[in-house]
Amino acid sequence: MIKRYIIEYILECETGLQIQAGNISFDIGGIDNPVVKNPITDEPYIPGSSLKGKIRSLLEWQEASDVLIHNGGKVLNDPKYDVCKLFGVSPNNLNKESDNVQEKILVSRAIVRDAYLTEESKQMLQSQLGENIFTEIKAENNINRLTSKASPRFFERVPKGAEFKGEIVLTQYVEEDKRLLDLLLEGMRLLQDSYLGGSGSRGAGKIKFKDVKIYLRDRDYYIGKKEQEIIEHTI
Repeated sequence: MIKRYIIEYILECETGLQIQAGNISFDIGGIDNPVVKNPITDEPYIPGSSLKGKIRSLLEWQEASDVLIHNGGKVLNDPKYDVCKLFGVSPNNLNKESDNVQEKILVSRAIVRDAYLTEESKQMLQSQLGENIFTEIKAENNINRLTSKASPRFFERVPKGAEFKGEIVLTQYVEEDKRLLDLLLEGMRLLQDSYLGGSGSRGAGKIKFKDVKIYLRDRDYYIGKKEQEIIEHTI
């Protein structure tokens, strides 16, 4: 390891955010698609897997859209692509007949942690929605285009204006890995012009990164010989 980049950020919801948890059971009159929540506090959060998967998908289409189109939309799985160096290559996605499969297996350089509501957002949501209430219910109608029959659906969403605090850790193993930081930041910018979670084409999931800080920690930091460097960054 040469150094680590600790990227801290605030993610602001510019529209309602809908990252679904899936229904384990269905109650009459209940909502169709609840959002993922902390089972102890009942507070919504953004899973690191959702954030990582969306950023990777956007970067894959940015870096090699022609390959994905001719590959049936499957994820990239070749270490020659920087996005694979950033997020890793699973041995399950490799050609087992290749002579150098072991050389192609890559460990993810990026660790994307779950993002949780800021204290200010917890207070704001409860002051507007009620004690221990952090989400809204959005009603939609699915209209049959032939019969015009309406089928109402109810979706749970995190309201516009809520903010989450998150962290991404990027590890640099070799000198050429330094460019992966720029690639990761590019993915975050791409996400701002796309959407996170579900119902993106219907207006949900627009987000904005702000208050981004990058902490540089090398070997001397970890053995206690120097302080970390701090970089203010605008996405």
